[in-house]
Amino acid sequence: MGVAKIQLSAEELSLVQNAGWLLTKNTIIEKVYALFGDVAHELRDNFEAGEGILPAEVLVPSPKISKGENYRGLPWVMLDYPRFFNREDAFAIRTMFWWGHFFSVTLHLKGKYKKQYLPTLLKNLSLLASKQFYVCVSAEEWRHEFEEDNYKLLTQLNSSALEEILLANNFCKLSAKISLPQWNQSKELLIDLHETVIKSIGC
Repeated sequence: MGVAKIQLSAEELSLVQNAGWLLTKNTIIEKVYALFGDVAHELRDNFEAGEGILPAEVLVPSPKISKGENYRGLPWVMLDYPRFFNREDAFAIRTMFWWGHFFSVTLHLKGKYKKQYLPTLLKNLSLLASKQFYVCVSAEEWRHEFEEDNYKLLTQLNSSALEEILLANNFCKLSAKISLPQWNQSKELLIDLHETVIKSIGC
């Protein structure tokens, strides 16, 4: 490896000597875990109070919070609840924190769940549009970034274009984001987006 590739810039040299910023980053990730734990607890209480509003199998698995360091080079944390995944079918409401970008809430339907809920979803797209939801336009199921080739805002599409997009793949995803400056209101905003998703599928 060439010398230039291993030498540090002035900014890099400053950062490598400063442990504080990395410790702060770890504290922030811990706070995201705590936030998602609170969100999961409240959602679980809501589902138990409204027994039967979702298929039993999607509520059997406990809320799952996972994290990583390298979604497109940056740390992330995810909460999946409710959740059910196999090769053919998926039902999930996924809450994501992506460092430097956003919080998001995504409805992910695939296979039998897409068939079950799509007719109701098509009737309730205006509800999702009112909360600034986007629809996935990519054939790549596991992308999360709000880029033009992956998500389009519902309000920018007419009904026929939306229906065509939603029918294009064996999965569909609808997602809304919360900006990081809204951190201190994030729990209430995330719960509201979850409730909107549940209403949109007629539950």
